[in-house]
Amino acid sequence: MLQTPDRLDPEVVIFDFDGVIIDSVPTKNGGFAILYGIDDAETEERMRQTIWRNGGLSRFKMLAILEREMFGRDPGPAEIDDLARRYAEIVDPRVPDCALIAGAEKVLDRLDGTPCHLVSGTPHEVLMGTVRAKGLERHFRSITGSPNVKAEVFARIVAEGGHDPARALAIGDSLTELEAARKAGTGFVGVVSEGLPNPFPPDVTVVGDLHGLAHRL
Repeated sequence: MLQTPDRLDPEVVIFDFDGVIIDSVPTKNGGFAILYGIDDAETEERMRQTIWRNGGLSRFKMLAILEREMFGRDPGPAEIDDLARRYAEIVDPRVPDCALIAGAEKVLDRLDGTPCHLVSGTPHEVLMGTVRAKGLERHFRSITGSPNVKAEVFARIVAEGGHDPARALAIGDSLTELEAARKAGTGFVGVVSEGLPNPFPPDVTVVGDLHGLAHRL
């Protein structure tokens, strides 16, 4: 796996989107509380912790987890689809108005000429709409939304590009991306915004925003 010294020289970079490129995590997480009509602090904190432990998953998988762990229910696919539809009505129109993570444009400009890919748990068409609304499409060789298995997408990007996994770098804000990077044999840098808990083990390099990454490139 690529080490993360003070200076990085990756030959390919794989970005997550929410919480890495765009500051949409509070909006998306808050959407679950709105969906379920949660208005007491204790339950909201339990939900926040559940979401945090399972970051990086698609809304469909997250809803199934919330139903099971928060409410002790086991809904079928049709019920999850209905919840996802209602969640989308709450959240999707708001995400394009979210600001970019500090330093995102600087990093993407600095990586001009280096193949960059975007891999997200957001539904693909929704992801594409936000990327286009933000004018970011030109920065990425490929954009992949859900349904996907991130480890498989990471490995495919490395293999199809003929890249050395030891010189590939993944950037994410959850253990889902870290695990995908480790399975694909790539390096990893975590992004943990100020005020949020750090989900990563001590050996993982972490930056507070993408200015912290830009300084290493």
